[in-house]
Amino acid sequence: MLEWFIEVTKLVREMRTKAIDASSHLETGDAKTAANVQRYLRDDLTRLQYLWEQQGFNYREFNSLTRHIGFGELQDYRDIVSRDLAEVEKLAEKHAIESTGRQASVGFEELLHPIVLQVGLPLYRSGHYREAVLNSITAIFDLIRDRTGLQQDGANLVTEAFAMERARLVLSELQTESGRNDQKGFMQIMQGMYLGIRNPKAHSLQHDLDEKKAAEYLVFASLIVRRVAEAELRTP
Repeated sequence: MLEWFIEVTKLVREMRTKAIDASSHLETGDAKTAANVQRYLRDDLTRLQYLWEQQGFNYREFNSLTRHIGFGELQDYRDIVSRDLAEVEKLAEKHAIESTGRQASVGFEELLHPIVLQVGLPLYRSGHYREAVLNSITAIFDLIRDRTGLQQDGANLVTEAFAMERARLVLSELQTESGRNDQKGFMQIMQGMYLGIRNPKAHSLQHDLDEKKAAEYLVFASLIVRRVAEAELRTP
């Protein structure tokens, strides 16, 4: 099931890139190129439906995505990028979790997001604690870039993606003080995480990680990955 989830999320990333590309072509009046991209998206949709049926799931769960790819208008691509593909990711995660047959009690691995399970857990199990933590933190910034199409890194990437006056990823209701505090607080956490965790682990082989501390970092990274994955994507 983990392999299935990895394949689905990879396909979703590719579809998101194509939808952004088609939207850009339509915005510049290049309908012909946009139509070519639409054909590739239809092929991707067929593959996604196959993956869903392969596990016995009903692909009608993402009817909105199917409809918007079929229409292929500018607003359809915006909806695909901002809502439809994020919903597919949530459904895939839900199915992956339910299919593992987890017990009611929550253990360390049950707290990990599937992305951290993929990039961090194998290294953690083999005793490569520094690499497990570094990969898990790096995956957060890769996910931000995948979801927004931004190319920056570190604090600049986080600011561009989450700053309230131009937020591309919205964690909470920004019309309320509580929501603004949530948005600002997690933005600062991610900036500090890059500075205080990612950079030291990337720039030196020396570290103070043991089995327990590394596990705590992976759980922390999973929380941030989940918030980024569930954030509402807004078109600038």
